[in-house]
Amino acid sequence: MLTDCACGHVGLKRGWNIKTLKREKENQMERLPYTEILKTNINVTNIDEAVGYIDKYLEQMRGEYICISNVHTTVTAYRDEEYRKVQNGSILNMPDGKPLSIVQKLRGYTQAGRVPGPDLMPAIFKLSEKRGYRHYFYGSTPETIEKLGIRLKEAYPRLQIVGMYSPPFRPMTVEEDAEIIEQINETKPDFIWVGLGAPKQERWMAEHKGKVNGIMLGVGAGFDFHAGTVLRAPRWMQEVCMEWLWRMMQDPKRLFPRYLDTNFSFLYYLMKESKKRKKAEKHIKKFKKTNRDRLKIAMIGHKRIPSREGGVEIVVDELSTRMVKLGHQVDAYNRSGYHVSGKKFDEKRGRIYEGVRLITIPTFHNSSLNAVVYSFLATIVATAKALAGGYDVLHYHAEGPCMMLWIPKLFGIHVVATIHGLDWQRAKWGNFASKMLKQGEKTAARHADEIIVLSKNVQEYFQETYQRHTVYIPNGISRPQHREADLIQERFGLEKDGYILFLARIVPEKGLHYLIDAYRQLDTEKKLVIAGGCSHSQEYMDEIRRICATDHRIVLTGFVQGRELEELYSNAWLFVLPSDIEGMAISLLEAMSYGNCCIASNIPENTEVAEDHALYFEKGNERDLQKRLEEVLAHPEQTQKAHQENADFICGKYNWDRVTEQTLHLYQHVLKARENQK
Repeated sequence: MLTDCACGHVGLKRGWNIKTLKREKENQMERLPYTEILKTNINVTNIDEAVGYIDKYLEQMRGEYICISNVHTTVTAYRDEEYRKVQNGSILNMPDGKPLSIVQKLRGYTQAGRVPGPDLMPAIFKLSEKRGYRHYFYGSTPETIEKLGIRLKEAYPRLQIVGMYSPPFRPMTVEEDAEIIEQINETKPDFIWVGLGAPKQERWMAEHKGKVNGIMLGVGAGFDFHAGTVLRAPRWMQEVCMEWLWRMMQDPKRLFPRYLDTNFSFLYYLMKESKKRKKAEKHIKKFKKTNRDRLKIAMIGHKRIPSREGGVEIVVDELSTRMVKLGHQVDAYNRSGYHVSGKKFDEKRGRIYEGVRLITIPTFHNSSLNAVVYSFLATIVATAKALAGGYDVLHYHAEGPCMMLWIPKLFGIHVVATIHGLDWQRAKWGNFASKMLKQGEKTAARHADEIIVLSKNVQEYFQETYQRHTVYIPNGISRPQHREADLIQERFGLEKDGYILFLARIVPEKGLHYLIDAYRQLDTEKKLVIAGGCSHSQEYMDEIRRICATDHRIVLTGFVQGRELEELYSNAWLFVLPSDIEGMAISLLEAMSYGNCCIASNIPENTEVAEDHALYFEKGNERDLQKRLEEVLAHPEQTQKAHQENADFICGKYNWDRVTEQTLHLYQHVLKARENQK
């Protein structure tokens, strides 16, 4: 539309002047650098720099809005083009979530930091007491707004609060909206704090861009935190990217679906975009220098080494120590807290164990959270080190930790995964945990450079389910030294050939209840020794204790290691492994290496290991197990035959040195394959 200017020339309507003035204002500003993360422009800055910048250019930014972004808003913007336009239309878009600043650092911005909304507010409030800046608060509930006003006046006595308004939950009419904007402008605010929650607050600010006199800042839950209606996560959780977990625990019904979706989608979309643009490859070429003669390896997924908490720990221990002896560098990412057999075994470890560097990752002591937090943090730390040239290969162990392995793959880091068993099938896991383990399995199948499996059965499963090639490298064993029954005689009253041994974690899938029921039907004075700690199955452990208390012949030793363990294997008359599910049972290998006669369930993972050198019963059939036990009791010569044959057979078939050699060869294959692709 045309209009006459005062000078008589024909010109554009006033909007042209507004746009021109805006451009002139922006030209006067020194713009902060930014990175494009999932198509959203996120400024590279930190809290101190951001406050100084806003203070310096406040006049130029009047009528504009500032977004404070996190993983949730970034994923939402990636999916919603209109919302992305809102985000990118802001005068500043600062990184609230630490994952955003981590991405910026990995792209070369070493100075990148965070600007959390709840931290930005007090920083500007303190500045405002000196400058006399005026503040208006728009959003949240009437109760929260009231409490916020009271607490701010107590904390910042000289802060000028010129207005507060809690809008109705329903959509406002055009007239109502115009009226409240007029009221806001009448108060002449410098800062208009908007606490409507994302994405609503960003849309509101974009709609009112140029209509208000102050600068708008969307701070989400900042109102609640400063009003004291919602507790913020401890500082340490904020620093390790786990503030989302704290908030989810406070409001799981609303936030669990959101975080489950956006957190994993964020990583997936990052990988997708990185592949398109090849940014990761450029970064790796700049920082990574690989020495093929001396590999640098990170082990992730075990609880800790040295430890006998499970088969995974034994595998990581054996591989790591042998690789170090061959001249390679190995870092083992241990977990802190939650030893399956009690705090007395969770002592502090030295930083070096037989040449292996131990990196301890702090986690929750809660067993259900321990693995998730550990896997995420270990992955973040190892990925950062790999990008700086610290590792050639990240080696993940077990399905659960594999859920995080696509993070390093996002940056082109070489990743190998060992699937120790189909963990999602284990009875100890609830529905949610099983789904997470299944997701880890799918992630490994899709993203790992190579997958190691411990049994032909699991190898067939991956081929049929995912059409994914895997490498069969079974666990190893070393020929042990036999021990006299000294400690076990003193502590438990056990003598050579006087007991049947069960040694494993006491969890439902190990089938201990079958063995106890079958044993109690036997007419024998040979004791049943149950050795092992519980893991995630306290109710099951309590039930086992209750049943065992009714039979004086049953001995519960608890968790054992060292000399006690060696004596138990050395002097057992019979070893029984009644598992429903296994990966590759280390305890079966160990029992056979001592020459023990063994009875095992007829699952493929057991029959593949022992072949015809063990006796088998139908999985889950306690009556069949009872028959096998009675058979051995009636024919003790079978145990003597086993003593003569089993040790030579199993130690000849499985060898840790050979396993280590095959694993290192696989690493080299992965590295060579990637070079050929380049």
